[in-house]
Amino acid sequence: MQNFFKKDIGIIFLLILLFFAILPFFYLKQGLLLIDTGREFFIPEQMLYGNCIYKDIYNIYGALSYQINEYLMMFFGQKINVLYNVGCLNSLIIIITLYLLSREFLKKSFSFLFAVVMIFALVFPTFLYNSNLTYCFAIVYALSSFLLSVLFLIKYIKNNNINMAYLSCLFAGISIANKYEFLLYLLILIYVFCFLKPIGIKNSIKAVLCFLLVPLISLGLLFITGLRVHDIKETFVLTQNLVNAPLVKLFFNKVGVFFSASYLIGLIKNNGIMAIFAVIPILNLILFGIKFKDIYENKALFVFILCAITASAKSCLYLNINHMGLFIFPICALAALILTAKYTEKFIAIILTACILIFAAEDFSSLQYKNYKLETPKGTVYTYQKEGQIINTALEYIKNNNSSYVVLPEGCIINYFANNAHFTDSYLNKFYYNLSPLFYNDVFGEERIINDFNKNLPENIIILPIDNIEYGSSFFGKNYAQNFYEKIIKNNYDLSERKNGIEFYKRKNI
Repeated sequence: MQNFFKKDIGIIFLLILLFFAILPFFYLKQGLLLIDTGREFFIPEQMLYGNCIYKDIYNIYGALSYQINEYLMMFFGQKINVLYNVGCLNSLIIIITLYLLSREFLKKSFSFLFAVVMIFALVFPTFLYNSNLTYCFAIVYALSSFLLSVLFLIKYIKNNNINMAYLSCLFAGISIANKYEFLLYLLILIYVFCFLKPIGIKNSIKAVLCFLLVPLISLGLLFITGLRVHDIKETFVLTQNLVNAPLVKLFFNKVGVFFSASYLIGLIKNNGIMAIFAVIPILNLILFGIKFKDIYENKALFVFILCAITASAKSCLYLNINHMGLFIFPICALAALILTAKYTEKFIAIILTACILIFAAEDFSSLQYKNYKLETPKGTVYTYQKEGQIINTALEYIKNNNSSYVVLPEGCIINYFANNAHFTDSYLNKFYYNLSPLFYNDVFGEERIINDFNKNLPENIIILPIDNIEYGSSFFGKNYAQNFYEKIIKNNYDLSERKNGIEFYKRKNI
């Protein structure tokens, strides 16, 4: 490993320089604050205030990413740039790991160009899906640890160094503790260590302990902070509701996870030239089948392709790199590059350079829409004008109304920026922080939500104009949650103000 770094230290240094040369153009100009991104700041801050994830705060992901971010806030402050900076550092780890993985199978020039492609494709898109400030830190922490695990696994297969096996298991455990995305990868680890290159019983026990180390620490910290078994049971029930929800199927149809001819045609039209990359998982499967004998002879390559195929299981029908498929794109694209290198070697540099130009143009072009300077108590960030105006208007109202409030249908970023000044003393803001149609109708259920609000009515309810059309209904209280509007809003509140599409309601007879 040391010799490997020595051979490539110059290229790695060049990648780092390039990364930090590009970063100032995009710094704090990424993400979609009102949707999902706000949750990533809100939950760890609430944990810092003593609230327990899964108990006080509903969550569908692993706890580790929120625990990491909680401690980062504890030591470095609750400003928005703290988590953004860590996101950038994690992105750099991903890029360097991708380069090192690529170097196991490709020459320097191709590996360098591939890493640059991923700088623009994965790191610096300005919308919700990027690796600096994305829809959930769990996926980007899971991705970096997964890639590191694969790198050490390949090193073990090539060099038979048992320490590489331990490191592979350690980072696999970190990945799973963040998000389930790469769960199938565990089958490959079992296959390698038990059949392909057995490590023996004693070493297997050590490898299992390495894998369990971080997940057990994460779980132990939850129980120390108040989590109980019945909280886990309730979270499991709610998550089952989520998994079985009809709206989840609708959502997955729209983003390409499930096959639907009508939605697929729409995806291709909407994604434009990016739809070219959608076929990569299927291409990998076909090439793997055709070249199976040759691939199997190279055990490291065989295992790497298996890693790419299992990672893409969720996106095998359509790799939507404008959506969550972006986080599977790096390993799938690298597998395709390796599998086709023999036939396209003369054109690889041209293809990768073209990809760099396409993704870079897309990223820099999108910056024109991130032109609203949003100044908050937690720092300054640049966002879309409409989004910035909504957030500013809501924050101004909260500042001028010294009373409790709940922001619907998704108010995490408002609560975070407002410094939680006047929360209702209940779990309304913490447990029901997302009442999109999926969570309102299928996960929590309308009856439970209405009953809980009736028990502890906040003095103000703020309804944001967030469009949830991806779940089949657009606006809270108009296209869905009409019963909430009738039974909670109409019976207990007066409209005090309407501005920038936001409706501010104040409780009657206060």
